Amino acid sequence: PQDIKDLYKTVWEMSMKDIIDMSRHRGYFIDQSQSLNLFLEGATMAKLTSMHFYAWKSGLKTGMYYLRTKSAVDAIKFTLDNKKKEEPVAEVAEVIETTETEKVVAKRKQKATKTAEKFAEKTAPKPEIEPMSAEEMKALIAQSKEAEGDDCLMCGS
Repeated sequence: PQDIKDLYKTVWEMSMKDIIDMSRHRGYFIDQSQSLNLFLEGATMAKLTSMHFYAWKSGLKTGMYYLRTKSAVDAIKFTLDNKKKEEPVAEVAEVIETTETEKVVAKRKQKATKTAEKFAEKTAPKPEIEPMSAEEMKALIAQSKEAEGDDCLMCGS
C-alpha cells in the first residue's frame, strides 16, 4: 500500500536536504559532532558543492562523513560480448637473417659482461678493520690520562 511506502522510505527516496535538516535538528542535543551519511545518485561537483554549502549554512559541525552512491545496475556493460568475439588473424612474421641476430646477441652479451664487471667492482668486499691489540689500547689510555681534562665529554667520560 502507498501509505506504508510513504511512511517507510528508503534513503534513496529521501531528499538529502531533509537528511541535512534532520542532522541539524539533532545537533542541538549532541555535544561534539555526528557522522553524517549522505546518499547521492549521480553525484556531480555542482551537487556536492551545493550540499556542502547548505550543510555549512545550516550550522553542521561536520559536513559529510560518508558519501554513498548507487552501484552500477546494468551488469551487461561490464561483461564480454561473445557475438563480437573474432578469431585472431594469423600474421606472417618476417624472418631476420641469423647473422644480424647473432651480431645483436653478441653486442648484448658484451654489454651485460661490462655491467656485471662494474657491479662486481662496486660490491667487492672491503678489507676488514683489525681490532686493537692490548698494547695499542694501553697506549691510548695512557695518552688520555696525560691529557688531564683536555678530552671532550664524550671521550673523557
